[in-house]
Order: sequence, then C-alpha cells, then structure tokens
Amino acid sequence: MVKAKISKKRKRSSASTLKPKCKRMLKLKKSAAVRESNPTEELLDEDLISRAIWECLKEGDPEGVIEILETYLYAVNKSRVAKEASVARSTVYSLKGGNPTIKTLAKLVHACA
Repeated sequence: MVKAKISKKRKRSSASTLKPKCKRMLKLKKSAAVRESNPTEELLDEDLISRAIWECLKEGDPEGVIEILETYLYAVNKSRVAKEASVARSTVYSLKGGNPTIKTLAKLVHACA
C-alpha cells in the first residue's frame, strides 16, 4: 500500500489575513447624545421583565417566557435563586433544554421576588 504524501511544513498565514478587513472608524456627529448603558441593571427591572413575560404569554410563546426567565436568572445569580427556591441547580441551568413545570417556574419567580 502506497503512503499518501503530506506536506512537510505547515503553511503560515500571513499577517494581513489576520487583520480585520474593515478599516473604517465609526464617526459620530458631535451633536449625537451618547449615554452609558448597563444591561444588567435593565435586566433586574422587575417591571420590564413582568411586561415581557406577559407579552409572551399573550402571544402564546412559552419558549420566550423561559428565555426571559433564564436571562433574568443569569443577572440575579442562578445558584442563589436555586437554593432559595429549593430547586436543584441543574434544573435552573437546564430550563431551556428541559420542560419546566408551572410549579418549578412559580418557585423560581417567588424566590426572585
């Protein structure tokens, strides 16, 4: 059986291929108002979260409800919430992949409040 030939040395990529292709800088108008944003603070706003969950329920989107709860739990600290809700941490971490019951969701929401 004949051996297949392989290259002896690995080819190195040139430095130009590693650089980003876009060389333009984003320029803002001097009159543009730029404000700082902290997404974590916005995710901790219970009123915003409750309105988003309500909209998902009205639209019949249970995956959206779970996604919103997961994002909120990420901002709050999933381990702490799991401990307070007397729910296994694995249950909290696998909300999206599993099929949580209404009881589990109610426990998590109650522990966050």
